[in-house]
Formats: sequence, structure tokens, C-alpha cells
Amino acid sequence: MKKQYGRYSRRVWQAYFNFLDTLYDVRESLIGSELEAAIMRALLVRRYIDRAGGTNVTSLAASLGHPRETVKRKVDALIADNHIAKDADNMLTVTDEFVRDCFPGYAQTFDQILNLADTIRADMNRGAELR
Repeated sequence: MKKQYGRYSRRVWQAYFNFLDTLYDVRESLIGSELEAAIMRALLVRRYIDRAGGTNVTSLAASLGHPRETVKRKVDALIADNHIAKDADNMLTVTDEFVRDCFPGYAQTFDQILNLADTIRADMNRGAELR
């Protein structure tokens, strides 16, 4: 099957790579390891997309497919960094401070997603006009 990479303009590819660079920079600046990033992502999804409360280490480890003790060590480090809070029932949530500190990076990322979509849409419309 022939790849369709050539159908997008240089502007689209540049916007796409700028977007990928921003995503990488945001993740690198906020989180250290891949597992820590996965933990934070799972907790952010639970808070903002699922609109659910906290979760415990056992459930988190099961959802990520990692051993409980490994996840617990990473969670303890994220608690020490004030990225995660643990309540009296041992339920884990993302701290408001973490969300507030990382929001400018995410806002920039969302702006780039919208710019990328606009660039692709304009490129596709221009291609449709040429046909």
C-alpha cells in the first residue's frame, strides 16, 4: 500500500513537527520517567475526562500493567514532588498545584493543536479547489 505522506504541504508537516516538539518538551519538563508520565496521565484523565475521584495504587498499577510496588515507589516520589496528593482513604489525585504549574504548557499545546488543525484544513481545502 502506497503511503500518503506527500499529499500534505510543507506547512502542514512543519506545523505537525512543531506540535510534536511542544508535546515532548511539556512532558520532559513536567515528568521524569515514562512510568511517572503514565501515572500522571492516568490521574489527569480520571480527574478531567472521567470526572471521577481518586484511585488507589493497586487499581492504578493494574490499569497501567506494572507491578504494584513499582507504581507505589513512583507514586511516593510524585507525592514528595507535590504532583500527587493522597487522602485519608489512600485515594490518589493530581494536586491543584501541579495542574496550575503545568497549565501554561498545556494551553500552548492546545493552541498548537488548533493551529495544526487549521493548517491541515486550509491545505485540504486548497487541494480540493485544485481538483
